[in-house]
Amino acid sequence: MQYDIAAKVILSHCGDVILRDLCGLEVQESELIDYRPQETASLRRADAVLRARFLDNKERLLLIEFLSWWRDYLPLRTLEVRCRHALEEKIEIITVMITLRKISGLRDYYKDNEVEFRYRLVKLYELKAEEVLKRGIKCLYPFVPLMEGGIDLIDEAERGIYEGGGSREYKADLLTGMAILGGLKSKEIPMRLIERRRDIMIESAAYEIIKKEGYEEGIKQGREIGRQEGIQEGMRNGLLKTIELGLKLRFGMEGLKVFSKIKKIKDIDLLEIIVGAVETIDNPEELLIFVEKNNIA
Repeated sequence: MQYDIAAKVILSHCGDVILRDLCGLEVQESELIDYRPQETASLRRADAVLRARFLDNKERLLLIEFLSWWRDYLPLRTLEVRCRHALEEKIEIITVMITLRKISGLRDYYKDNEVEFRYRLVKLYELKAEEVLKRGIKCLYPFVPLMEGGIDLIDEAERGIYEGGGSREYKADLLTGMAILGGLKSKEIPMRLIERRRDIMIESAAYEIIKKEGYEEGIKQGREIGRQEGIQEGMRNGLLKTIELGLKLRFGMEGLKVFSKIKKIKDIDLLEIIVGAVETIDNPEELLIFVEKNNIA
């Protein structure tokens, strides 16, 4: 969930660039739309919805999903969202799934005995970070840590954002987005960026994610009891708080019963997967099955 939000914050500044240079769509201009379905609060929504005008002068609706994990049923859930928009908007729709890390089992279609659904799949890990930096596409710099060769070019991308043009809000959101997304590759990346650029990053709306995820706490603890241990424990505590809050808000006491097993988990990568799962499960029993099936706890 935190990665989806970070990507959406970047998209709010860079929608046209991301659609053209990342997704390969011939867009003239686009507008990020915040849909709030009225029928029921339980209706699923795409991570981002944009109304865009293309070079052929046609207007289309873009549904964007950011993927940090994968299950075979995810495209079907996206199809549910697409069908609802198709019925309501009466407009041509393009669905794009952007993968934030290398995930096994990915495919660009869903098919069963009656339905076939194809969508555009963008694999960030296959893009070359060096080429993005050479082209100077600053809107894509926050994604550099997730691209091929990106780990070695993070400092250059960071300087490009911080020292380049644009408003302070723009720079704050891009740097904060890069810090959060970089956490998918290494827990050290957010820590380094926060220590160097906290002065501007705290002005980003997405910075609340950093506080919630425990990055700041990790820095403090790291300075007191040793950098690595502090970062890991701070991250773990932040993720557990996020999971606990999500389960409590969605399922009340039933959700907290499941949390009693989850809080024993030490592996941060697995906790991050669970953070995403909490947002998509239909009941706490589904999460419990997922935990037990994967021998997480």
